Amino acid sequence: MKKILVVFFLVILSVSVFAQYQVGDIVNDVSWIDSNGENHSIYELTASGKAVVFFWGSSG
Repeated sequence: MKKILVVFFLVILSVSVFAQYQVGDIVNDVSWIDSNGENHSIYELTASGKAVVFFWGSSG
C-alpha cells in the first residue's frame, strides 16, 4: 500500500511540475531584482508592450 501511495504522489507531483501555461493565460504577478538592483515585474513589462518568456534549465 505504501508503494502505491508513493507512486501516486510522484505521478501527481510530476504532472504539476511539467504544467505549462498556454498563450493568453493570466499568470500571477512575479517581481524580481535585476543585476543592477532595479525592480521589475511581469505586469510592468507587459503593460509597456513587451513580451515575457520564461525559461529555466541547467547550463551544464
